[in-house]
Amino acid sequence: MPLVRRCLIAAVSGVLAALALKALPDVHLCTGVECIFVGVLVGPLLLSGAALLAWALMVLARLRPSWPVALGGPVVLLALLTTVLDLAEVSFLVFSVAVAGCYALAALVTADELPRAWRVALGAPVVVLFGWGVVLPIVL
Repeated sequence: MPLVRRCLIAAVSGVLAALALKALPDVHLCTGVECIFVGVLVGPLLLSGAALLAWALMVLARLRPSWPVALGGPVVLLALLTTVLDLAEVSFLVFSVAVAGCYALAALVTADELPRAWRVALGAPVVVLFGWGVVLPIVL
């Protein structure tokens, strides 16, 4: 499968999963103590559900193997959201572009056609951002 087609399938699947999240009713759960519930339970469940939907769409589009892209896309997005983007400040269009880029990057990093040095070079900034934005606040 050509790399461009692989990236396009992954990007479209990620955006469709983000649109499915946007279609959920806007319930204001975060009003006091409920913020703990949202942060600990509902947020990861929604992220997992969107990743599962993106995986199903990639399987239907015959992206092989699709499970590494489905697992890597949310990790790249989480690294980006915790360090660079503020989810409360960006519009849905910017968020959709970020999701598409994250899934396309995950498709590139997991592609067998790309040499290992390129995959490491593309994945290293994600590891640094994830460590800085997710792991470091948990440890400290």
